[in-house]
Amino acid sequence: MKKLLITAIMLLISINLYAKDSINDIMKKAHLAAYYMGKDGVAQMVMKVYAKDSKKPIKKLFYMLRLNNEEGGRQMFYTYFQKPSDISRTTFLVHKFIDQDDFRRLYIPASDKVLAIAGSRKQDPFMGSDFIYEDVSGRHFTKDNHKLLGEETLDGVQCFVTESTPKVKEDKTYKIKAWIDKKTYIPMKVVYFNHDKVEYRIYESQKIQTIGNYPTIMKRVMTSPLDGTKTVMMVNPEKVKYDVGLTESVFTERSLKNPPMKYLK
Repeated sequence: MKKLLITAIMLLISINLYAKDSINDIMKKAHLAAYYMGKDGVAQMVMKVYAKDSKKPIKKLFYMLRLNNEEGGRQMFYTYFQKPSDISRTTFLVHKFIDQDDFRRLYIPASDKVLAIAGSRKQDPFMGSDFIYEDVSGRHFTKDNHKLLGEETLDGVQCFVTESTPKVKEDKTYKIKAWIDKKTYIPMKVVYFNHDKVEYRIYESQKIQTIGNYPTIMKRVMTSPLDGTKTVMMVNPEKVKYDVGLTESVFTERSLKNPPMKYLK
């Protein structure tokens, strides 16, 4: 009897360990699928920001360059804004770290100033949109504790349903619920709950296209139900490339005022 009890306990422990490893594996693959396609990438994007009760958006056209320093780890991002005219030539540089605050710099050509943005301000809006800085560079999966809630079909896509809670309490986010494509591991929908357990941000991947063997999110939408605002971000399918040979020399403060134009056309 004692041996049977010990065996049962060991079995339960092994099942729990397997479940934990399984959900962590899912979240790691989702993180890689969303932010680490190829060794590097270049994309031209248009962002449409809809104010409350407005059907006419403010459009912003920009290029985004990305370099992976480590698989699932350190990355570098460079953003170059083209339109509208009041933000033309504005640039944004991010060195993403996992175990420390990110390095962020913003260049404003109108004043010819480079501004340091605290790496801790990951929850601030990205260029006046419903996306935040953390959405652009990616929230690392190790920042949260995860649970696998089950599986569901979302708009015809078989998905894992997960729930994540920050390991360190945050000002805005209480928990995050996600629907992750079982085939590509791309997050198809992500709902953010505030500390009142109310949905305050909802993300959706609305169009996926394979570019250079990489499933790519071509249209993503972020809505803010409590504010009544929405932002749509779309990739130009003719101006997105992977593995183009970007080097760290592109992602320096010098590039803020002197953009690497050969990649921005």
